[in-house]
Amino acid sequence: MKPLKIPDARGKTSKITAEIVRQIVRGATALKEQGKRLRLKRFTRYLKSEHDICLSRKKVKEILIANNLFAARTRKRRPKFYQSIRKEIPNGLVSLDGSEFTVLVDKIPYKFNVELCVDVSSFTHTAVSVGDSENSDEIINVLETHVKNWGSPLGVLCDHGSSNLSEQTQAYLDKNDIELVPVGPANPKGNGTDEGAFSQMKQVLGVIQLETLSPKALAKAILEKMISIYIAMRNRNPSKSSALTPEENMKIPACQVKQDLERQKLKDHNSRRRNSEEDQKKLDRLSYLIPYHGICPESAALERAERTVKAYELKAIGFAEQAFHRAVTRHPQKATLPYFFAILRNIQQERDDEAYKSYCYQRYNEQLMLKLKQQQIEQPEYSIETVIGILTQAVRAKIKVVKELAIKKGRQWTHELMASYSYPGALKKRFSDAIGALTDLSIDLKNKVWELIEQFLDVEPASESVTHFS
Repeated sequence: MKPLKIPDARGKTSKITAEIVRQIVRGATALKEQGKRLRLKRFTRYLKSEHDICLSRKKVKEILIANNLFAARTRKRRPKFYQSIRKEIPNGLVSLDGSEFTVLVDKIPYKFNVELCVDVSSFTHTAVSVGDSENSDEIINVLETHVKNWGSPLGVLCDHGSSNLSEQTQAYLDKNDIELVPVGPANPKGNGTDEGAFSQMKQVLGVIQLETLSPKALAKAILEKMISIYIAMRNRNPSKSSALTPEENMKIPACQVKQDLERQKLKDHNSRRRNSEEDQKKLDRLSYLIPYHGICPESAALERAERTVKAYELKAIGFAEQAFHRAVTRHPQKATLPYFFAILRNIQQERDDEAYKSYCYQRYNEQLMLKLKQQQIEQPEYSIETVIGILTQAVRAKIKVVKELAIKKGRQWTHELMASYSYPGALKKRFSDAIGALTDLSIDLKNKVWELIEQFLDVEPASESVTHFS
């Protein structure tokens, strides 16, 4: 039996060729010359129907950006890191959030804030409160209902809303020995338990519209009843692959040892979030900027600034400081935190866009792709076999001058071959296959040639490599 040899084309071929890029660029240029706007969805359909180019909108956009035909615009959600804190025991961590519901009575909209408490482990909907707005009283009301029905939880997961972090709420949590675990800012996935619960609830309830002359109290009562029905039905259905319903799962008692361990995990999570070395550098820059320019922010504004600045890059903060200093020098009245963060947001957006544009240019620029293709066509007359041949002469040569000259040429040719490969591993494998196919070399000579090639490719030495010829 002969082994099936599959050609290794990594680093040498791509689905998107220079010819495809040229057609896309010409089509987009012609469209712009007619004075029409470039619509990605419509232009992608045009490429598929007229030129039989089946690419996604994302790839088409990257090709247009690489050839200066479309503006790069990134949308990064910050903070960029998300850490799941889903826990194992019931009533260990509960998710708390509010959402706006609208009830139409005689086509007049009445808006209510629904505050919902959901257990993170079992997904049990434990308490709900309907009010006119989200405030500390509504949050405490929901927590009291939860404590009355299910007992005091170990921690509460919530966003950075002012009512969630108010002194009144914090005092209630401290009184009941409940750990506050805030997520965000601008991180809805961090509180995904409640976000998912509201999404399912609104999907089930739909639009609530009543044709009656009843007052607002009737609308509130109907909304509360519908939510209570939903919660009762939801708690009777098992969540995901669990065999138990949320209510049954919630009634499973947890020993004191597990509760203490869970409480320590919550405290460790908050400690890691507070003591990040990179975040501390950003806070140091902010703490230096505020007194230097004589800014006197309120305590709430300072807390928001400290939370927000962690989501930006250190280099972007440095450039923003320079721009802010120049602006304040000309106009001292601009020495405010909102003005600084406006500059920082714009600089960070420019950096994100420039990084995305550079990525697109390196991959899909027409001129660059044509240049690489020309380099592949005009490959040197020497090949992998030629390099192996001269290195074989080098390891066999007994004269020092001849050996050094052969090694020098082998290194030069190997480096020039590397320039035509996007993935060095593909070239390394081709060298390995070519050396293994030689029948006129002993094992020792093959290993010596391979050691030289590894040095030229800047990989690990042969003593630590897994490639040996036998």
